[in-house]
Amino acid sequence: MKNAATMINDVASALVGLFKGLIVVAVFAGILFTLPGGWGNPIGGIVSLVDAFMGGGLAGLLAFLVFVSFIK
Repeated sequence: MKNAATMINDVASALVGLFKGLIVVAVFAGILFTLPGGWGNPIGGIVSLVDAFMGGGLAGLLAFLVFVSFIK
């Protein structure tokens, strides 16, 4: 019984990880590419992302730098 519970937990964890990855890929694809259904614009998505940070002045610039540091 313990093995069955462990196996179910492992499968559930794998599925949750897969769905998280798919959501992240969909969000980045929507920013970088034009997708069906009006999901995004490659240049406009990046420009709007940067404008969202730059609209805050110095605090927005610092937040953008912290955001970029997490990408590395």
